[in-house]
Amino acid sequence: MRPTTRARILTAGAAVALGLSGCAGGPVLDVLEQDQKDQDVLTIRTDLDGIDLATTRFLAEQDGVEYFAARPTAGSASEDTVCLLAEEGIGVGLECAPLESGAAGAVMRDSRATVALLPDDIDRNAVTDDGFALLHPNLAIRPADAG
Repeated sequence: MRPTTRARILTAGAAVALGLSGCAGGPVLDVLEQDQKDQDVLTIRTDLDGIDLATTRFLAEQDGVEYFAARPTAGSASEDTVCLLAEEGIGVGLECAPLESGAAGAVMRDSRATVALLPDDIDRNAVTDDGFALLHPNLAIRPADAG
């Protein structure tokens, strides 16, 4: 296990909790530059103040949870902020954090899993060495009891 990548993912989660922002420079997530398709639109569109719903992009589904990336509404966060959304049943969870080149961005944790949003250029081998599985090139998941 490579502690540096694990520390990056855990640090990203701490940054979300503390409300820290990273360096400006724009998102490093190509999927957000693609046109929105039907599968990219959330089923639940309420209680998402601060999320630009035109930017949601479907990443993956596992165990009935659908994961999306999105940008916050203009002016509500720094330019490099990207949000990770999890839609399950009748609710949507979200975490937003700066997404910088080479380091994990928003991290969500619950009793089942830790899920991290990844930039296009992250070392995916290091991420998988830390026990994460890749559900999408930009999304990693690890069981909650694994670390």
